[in-house]
Amino acid sequence: MPDATLNHTVFHLRTPDAQRLHVRLVGPAHGEPWLVLHGGPGSGCAASMAAWFDPQRHRVVMPDQRGAGSSTPAGGLRRNNVGALLADLEQLRATLGIARWGVVGGSWGAALALAYAARYPHAVAALVLRGAFLTGRDDVLGLFAPRPGSGLLRRVAPAGERLPEARARLLTVSRLLQSGTTVQKRDTATAWRRLELERLGLRGAAQGRRQSVRERLATVRKYRIQAHYLRHRAGLGKPALLRAARDIAAHGLPVTLLHGRADAVCRPANAIRLRQAMPDARLAWVDAGHLADGAMRDALADAIRASAWQR
Repeated sequence: MPDATLNHTVFHLRTPDAQRLHVRLVGPAHGEPWLVLHGGPGSGCAASMAAWFDPQRHRVVMPDQRGAGSSTPAGGLRRNNVGALLADLEQLRATLGIARWGVVGGSWGAALALAYAARYPHAVAALVLRGAFLTGRDDVLGLFAPRPGSGLLRRVAPAGERLPEARARLLTVSRLLQSGTTVQKRDTATAWRRLELERLGLRGAAQGRRQSVRERLATVRKYRIQAHYLRHRAGLGKPALLRAARDIAAHGLPVTLLHGRADAVCRPANAIRLRQAMPDARLAWVDAGHLADGAMRDALADAIRASAWQR
């Protein structure tokens, strides 16, 4: 349990099944509590996410999900599923003594936020969802569809599965990251990272300096978790998330949807589908891509500031 008098601290939440979740806390102990759910899956929270919040008003809770970021066992897949992630969040809320909190989620984090709010509506005061990933077959396989110049698609060929090409590539990538040789794991994760950076418009970073050994190991762990979740559509799928959205609407939870007009990872159609399922949600289109920087960072800060509630 962290020292409640600190404005910025880190602690590890031990779960009943021997996971250690890395949790960063920022802001006053008695501030308005907000939970941040990172994307990926497998990415972990960045300290810069605290910039979306008012350091005098908000208490920001930033956990790294199972196996992700600085949580341990790093890259672990044992009992790593949505049900366990939701239980972890409830354990964290109880540990911190929080009755209700606002929830901010981006990309995969938005999907997890929907699942969490639908299962524990009493624990959620407001939702702010950015660039929602709806875990549908089209969302998942779209990441693996052939694209000219894609490093991942050049280096990772389908391994003979009698399936559509994108699905076969996903299964192959998942198998290589879980049971391939050390070199296969490294090359597959490096290629996936390069593809992801290119889709995010970060071509310079994709072609920049080589990663250190430690960074390459972290990259393998990240994409190992991501492939594990994508292969099973995160145990959710689009119909389940749209049902969750309708349940959230029925509970009257305030929801803000933010989506970048130039988002090349999660399609704008996802925001439209969610808005249809939650007619009272506020939908704002942002002149941004998928990342939470620039205009999207400002839109997040504005949405959070406008989502005040009485605890």
